[in-house]
Amino acid sequence: MKKRFLLSLSFITLIGAQALIPLVAVAVDSKPLNLITSPLPINLATDPGKTVSTDLRIKQAGGDTQRLKVSLMKFAAYGSEGKPRLVDRGPGDNYFDWVKFDKTQFDAPSNVWQTVHMTINVPKDAAFGYYYAVVFSREGDDTRQAGNTNAINGGTAVLVLLDAKVPNAVRSLQLNAFTSEHRLYEFLPAKFKVSFHNSGNVHLVPTGNIFISKGKTQVATLSINAEQGNVLPQSNRVYDSSWGDGYPHSEPVVEGGKTKIDAKNQEVDHLVWSNGEGKDITPHLRMGKYTAHLFAVYDDGQRDVPVESEISFWVIPWRFLLALLGVALLIGFGVYGLIRGTWSGARKIGRKK
Repeated sequence: MKKRFLLSLSFITLIGAQALIPLVAVAVDSKPLNLITSPLPINLATDPGKTVSTDLRIKQAGGDTQRLKVSLMKFAAYGSEGKPRLVDRGPGDNYFDWVKFDKTQFDAPSNVWQTVHMTINVPKDAAFGYYYAVVFSREGDDTRQAGNTNAINGGTAVLVLLDAKVPNAVRSLQLNAFTSEHRLYEFLPAKFKVSFHNSGNVHLVPTGNIFISKGKTQVATLSINAEQGNVLPQSNRVYDSSWGDGYPHSEPVVEGGKTKIDAKNQEVDHLVWSNGEGKDITPHLRMGKYTAHLFAVYDDGQRDVPVESEISFWVIPWRFLLALLGVALLIGFGVYGLIRGTWSGARKIGRKK
């Protein structure tokens, strides 16, 4: 039976130079091809007229030796959240000709790291940013792009961003929005979105934190873009962050080491009210009004430019509070009935005397 799998590429996610990120690609009409690449992606910068190079490391984790090939695509951002769009070479894309690989086909034994050396000869008239997607796939497999999406068939890619430094580079980043998914949460996690727009002509990397406070007390610090993801020129990029450090909070149900999925292919969640260790969780109970303060920076070529914003939200476990209120009312009515009955009995005894 013919099998096809679309590999979704995370848009410009950098875990670190030594990070090992497993990516799985299933080629058309072939056995599964398991590829691991490092690093992902690569940021390069050089002056026009010079040469810059980098090593791309890849390992296939299948049982047999595979014959792999290297090909080149480009990528751009599309959509309001800056998702990647992988594209084949088009007319006028002469910057593809700047790239050379020390090998474009090679044998890849199982669980053995292979290194492909990539060299870019940058001409003197180059300027600003160029965005390559180096695709690794099995020789003979079809790696056609899967439409206007961030996926390709039967391969995996390393994103390489090249900055050709020129004096008239414009590095400018604006905050589109800093929002919370809800203004009222019944329980954690509280989810935030930070949207930036790059109005310049060079890709930028915003970094920073969201500081969560209750009153004057800071209770949590969240990272923004810890993976060092880029915002491409004239595009938007949305970064997500989540605060779930506290009780009650929702988390996925795990059965047999796997996340439980319902009939609609959605994760099954459950509420957690305790750390399971019998410790006092009072300092981590989340209830009331909270403030989220965003503080981020980006490099404009001369200094770090700060970007700030602030929003407030509430955490109120209203169903739990209603249940407590119901129990309290029942107890209250019971006590009232007991007192009333006792008082009535005492009055009757007094009258008889």
